[in-house]
Amino acid sequence: MDRGNNSKRNKGEIGEQEREDQCHNNNEPRSPECVIQIDAGNSWTIYPAPNTLRSVYLKAFEPKIISIGPHYYPYRLGRTQMHVMEKHKRQFLARLLRGKPELRRSNGNMPTSTEKRESSDLWKAMQSLEQRTRACYSSTFDRIDSNHFVEMMVLDGCFVVELLRLYYKLFHMESTVVANDSNEDDAIFTSRRILTNLQRDLLMLENQLPFFVLEKLFMLINNNNTDPQAVSLEELAVTFFNPLLPQQNAASKLNTKNPKAHLLDVFRSTFLESVSQKAHKMGKNRIKSQLNPDGTIRGFALHFASDLQEAGVKFRNWEGHDLLDIEFTHGTLRVPPLSINENTVSLLLNFVAYEMRVNCPVPFFTNYLMFWESLVYSPGDIQILHKHRIINHVMGSKEDMAYLLIKCRQVIHDLDLGYLYDVIEEVNEYSGRYYKSKYRVWWGSLIRDHFSSPWTCLSLLAAIILLLLTFLQTVYTVYAYYRPH
Repeated sequence: MDRGNNSKRNKGEIGEQEREDQCHNNNEPRSPECVIQIDAGNSWTIYPAPNTLRSVYLKAFEPKIISIGPHYYPYRLGRTQMHVMEKHKRQFLARLLRGKPELRRSNGNMPTSTEKRESSDLWKAMQSLEQRTRACYSSTFDRIDSNHFVEMMVLDGCFVVELLRLYYKLFHMESTVVANDSNEDDAIFTSRRILTNLQRDLLMLENQLPFFVLEKLFMLINNNNTDPQAVSLEELAVTFFNPLLPQQNAASKLNTKNPKAHLLDVFRSTFLESVSQKAHKMGKNRIKSQLNPDGTIRGFALHFASDLQEAGVKFRNWEGHDLLDIEFTHGTLRVPPLSINENTVSLLLNFVAYEMRVNCPVPFFTNYLMFWESLVYSPGDIQILHKHRIINHVMGSKEDMAYLLIKCRQVIHDLDLGYLYDVIEEVNEYSGRYYKSKYRVWWGSLIRDHFSSPWTCLSLLAAIILLLLTFLQTVYTVYAYYRPH
């Protein structure tokens, strides 16, 4: 059903002031600050990130070169880079239809943006899914009429599916016919910068199409192929996004049993295999934390990396393990290495934003980011983690990195510490024994202040020798004066 004849773009859907006003008007769409207060039965899976989270790093939530879905629909032709990608979308759709004559109009012509496409299988399929698709967004987008909304679903969805398919063939298949299936001179595949920007933009929470839309288009494009040996859409997606946050055999970690909300949800699921098993073994009652009487979170790490090092905690780069797989045994904190750059920060914050919805499973990435917040307070903490090859940051200086995590600490918190509860509790217990002993704290301060480097040791040794020589000189002088003749 047509939701309105007004073809005017919904320019107000993404305004910051409107997001704030939505919380106070029951007749308007509500922002995530309100979403997390409603019942778990809602169907929203795509929504703007909360303003508090956006304040941490605004670039993490605003696409740079491509708009997918209705949230940034008004800006498609207004921003130069997005306008360029709109041309790519139509080129991809034309390329797709050239190889799929059954998806063209019945008269054999290619569909255009102005004519009706009632005879197109793609168009009809998206029309049937329009209402279900709109229900996935926190905003109604009433200003985007039915024709424009369905056109957007077809154009954006086909672009994403074709992009994933061509990337897989170009970079992960030894095939001599790939060049015939795609234009190898296409700037998307010849420019690493454009490809990286696409990977980052397509994993932003606001920049999503529901995954069932992509699955339907993928099925039609593949002529309803049900071959179990065929590469699934989920595997294509993981292969495409894996360079942003690389992990070994990422596609093998997919849980295909659970339905996925969108591409962000698909990629997030590949990091959860080992930690999900740990959380299940611990049991929900075991991992639940509460507030202490003084307002602090029970179980939360009490000390930063520099304090833990002083308490005797050793840090170890746990290379080869899953990103979220953190352990503490025999005084050693084992943490898989994390490379921090603009794309990594964007991805992690979008994972956290997605986990803020009330009916989301265990907030693993929220717990993970809280763990990092608890370790870092100063550039010195970053230096310690960098020295042990746990953090490799290329996003500004150590001061910039510490400031970013401090900002995260102010807005990201969760009373359920999840799968890291035991780790944090064991770290607290181990470091607590050190800080309960005044002697150990005094001795640790002495070592830190006076023996932190070879130069301070040499300086102290030289001072001691000079003091001894001065003392001996004084003794001999006094002895010579009082020595009986």
